[in-house]
Amino acid sequence: MSLRCGDAARTLGPRVFGRYLCSPVRPLSSLPDEKKELLQNGPDLQDFVSGDLADRSTWDEYKGNLKRQKGERNPKILVECLTPDFRGDLKAIEKVALSGLDVYAHNVETVPELQSKVRDPRANFDQSLRVLKHAKKVQPDVISKTSIMLGLGENDEQVYATMKALREADVDCLTLGQYMQPTRRHLKVEEYITPEKFKYWEKVGNELGFHYTASGPLVRSSYKAGEFFLKNLVAKRKTKAF
Repeated sequence: MSLRCGDAARTLGPRVFGRYLCSPVRPLSSLPDEKKELLQNGPDLQDFVSGDLADRSTWDEYKGNLKRQKGERNPKILVECLTPDFRGDLKAIEKVALSGLDVYAHNVETVPELQSKVRDPRANFDQSLRVLKHAKKVQPDVISKTSIMLGLGENDEQVYATMKALREADVDCLTLGQYMQPTRRHLKVEEYITPEKFKYWEKVGNELGFHYTASGPLVRSSYKAGEFFLKNLVAKRKTKAF
């Protein structure tokens, strides 16, 4: 059994877990007691935990939960953390990469040409690429993962160039999904990508050398089908280490 961001959001409410283009994240300390208990005790039943680290202010809370989940409860639990770019703060990136997690996830969200339209003005593609590179540099055994949302107005050449740049940055896993407009206040969908085109991008990702590429209209960064692959990939790397 696994508790993914989507599951937690449905259980705890849409403002608990989130990312840009979605509702903001609330810290665990602000949740009602019964919701805290779900997040804190849920890992007893899990083998894969995925969650968001919203910003520096949630670091101590994240670190404490990670210690409880992996150390005190089940050392075999695999932990994935979806991180912000920390505004390029390499020390903050190192803290997370060296914290004992298995999967370091940071989403580039879209192609470089649409970054200013889609993301917070303080974020950009090059900075996100540096985040993913630095996480692997300080912790080569960590699995790096990112996500691209399609349907925001990008073209095929831009998508391919973005995927190529990510693989050249040694990103291990890539997910591509259809952007859906959450509310009227958010960006409109420019195009609905066909299932055939998503299959094509999955093929391209495999050819570029990603260890895992998930591509489909309903795929998100915390894609359930990818957990089995990630668990096996982590297990293989740990076996090689010994």
